[in-house]
Amino acid sequence: MKTAEKPAPNLGQTLEWLRKELSEMQLQDQRLLLTLRHLHSILEELRAESAHWEDARSNGGTSPIRARVGSEGRGCQPTCSRRLAQLLGGDDSRRSSLP
Repeated sequence: MKTAEKPAPNLGQTLEWLRKELSEMQLQDQRLLLTLRHLHSILEELRAESAHWEDARSNGGTSPIRARVGSEGRGCQPTCSRRLAQLLGGDDSRRSSLP
């Protein structure tokens, strides 16, 4: 028994679809790179803040609470935390599409 096969897509259409997919993948790669850089900067801020807290705790002269009050203007702001949650939530996930 023969099964009815779909006609093969035109080579031009297939190449066009591949170009479109590659273009979308490049855009996604760029977004991921920006996300990675942003996460890296947040981690660096958190490391610096953590080191500051450790120094304040080990010195004994300044309590961690006083050290924190002095550093409130620095570090990761609440909007930074919200953006981090969005980034980690996968809002920019890749869709799967076939021709």
